[in-house]
Amino acid sequence: MSIIANIFKRFLGDPHEHNEESGQMSFDCPSCAEMGKGKGKHKLALNYKKNIFRCWVCGLENNMHGKIPYLIKRYGNKNILKDYVLLKPDDDYKKDFREKTATKIELPKGFIKLTQENSDKFKFEPAYNYLVKRGITDDMIDYYNIGYTVSGKYHDRIILPSYDDFGDINYFVARAWDKWKSPKYLNPVAEKELIIFNEEKINWDSTIYLVEGAFDHITVPNSIAILGKMLPEKLKYLLHTKAKSKVVILLDEDAHENAIKIYKDLNCGNLYNKIMICVPPHRYDPSLIFEKLGSDGIIKLLKNSHKIPESKLY
Repeated sequence: MSIIANIFKRFLGDPHEHNEESGQMSFDCPSCAEMGKGKGKHKLALNYKKNIFRCWVCGLENNMHGKIPYLIKRYGNKNILKDYVLLKPDDDYKKDFREKTATKIELPKGFIKLTQENSDKFKFEPAYNYLVKRGITDDMIDYYNIGYTVSGKYHDRIILPSYDDFGDINYFVARAWDKWKSPKYLNPVAEKELIIFNEEKINWDSTIYLVEGAFDHITVPNSIAILGKMLPEKLKYLLHTKAKSKVVILLDEDAHENAIKIYKDLNCGNLYNKIMICVPPHRYDPSLIFEKLGSDGIIKLLKNSHKIPESKLY
């Protein structure tokens, strides 16, 4: 019997069935036993590769279904929970992204880099001043190849490109510099779940920060913009297989539940006990903190990164 299967034996007894290939096991249901229901024998099913369980007799009646850590917390103990989280397989998420190819992206037609050499170009001044107002420096503009366009679909927008690990463009964010222009963001149609924003710039050996947007990304060192509030499967896989240090989840305050979910998804296998969370002040995101307080504000924010006790996670 595998090591992880023995974890369940410690608080559920001997399994009735166990398929090591699929991770499927069945046990007598402890909840049914508490209620004196003999029908619960062999009816508790769990799959440690999918991280789920359910009793087919009292699952709905007595809330006996959900994620396996909840079952361990209910009928096991903290030591069993710690061992499970440490040994839980990392392959309980989809890997079908390996068989997919993201849509090829090119920089918008008429893209102009915001360098001083191009300061005589049409509408350079309002585009450049927008970035300066947000605290973005010339060095940051150069490092991230930030530009703008004045024609075509993305006209009068700041263009913040993303490059894959080979240095090829794989996405860009187009942000209007005029506050009255709608929509504020106009981004290309692409499979964001297959994109690692600015993958070429990630240092996998150092602490990685997960942020929501591209402008947060350029203000937080060694960060990855997840382009939303959900963790893409490809990024989840790469973090589990390539990240060597801590991973800090730095989403906006209104995305706290999403941040907790990401925390749980990452806090296992090679990343166990390396996950932290950082919550910005009310109505502030990293880019706004950078705009108001500069790098010192970002450093102060990142110092608030902390772990969540497992007793509060499950």
